[in-house]
Amino acid sequence: MTNDYWKSLVEKYFEAETTPEEEERLRGFLAVTEDPAFDEAKAVMGYFSVRIGQRAVHRTTYGLWRIVAAAAALILVAVLGWRLTDRNTCMMVAYGEKTTDKTIVMSDVHDILTDLFGEDQGPDVAGQLTDLFN
Repeated sequence: MTNDYWKSLVEKYFEAETTPEEEERLRGFLAVTEDPAFDEAKAVMGYFSVRIGQRAVHRTTYGLWRIVAAAAALILVAVLGWRLTDRNTCMMVAYGEKTTDKTIVMSDVHDILTDLFGEDQGPDVAGQLTDLFN
């Protein structure tokens, strides 16, 4: 192929009319030619080649950080969910004594509410919830 062909291909490249295959052939030619007439094209295509390579690395590291952040978020949610599901205990501390027996705790709560509001408290909590949701 003659220098006229390569010069016309460079002109097409600068006017953004080359196909990807033509650009690849031009890039290969510019890598081996020593003709000073192609120095400008070498400089421009070399710049874009470096920029494309840098952008690919940036996108790769950005994508990697997104994956790491998503994995960390999933681990955090899993650990919190595991820790919070173990909280279904009933506990009361009264007069310095800790009790986890549900019947004793509910009995003491009932006694305290009876002392505060009297015997006739109306419907209990279960009854009120049943009224709300039925």
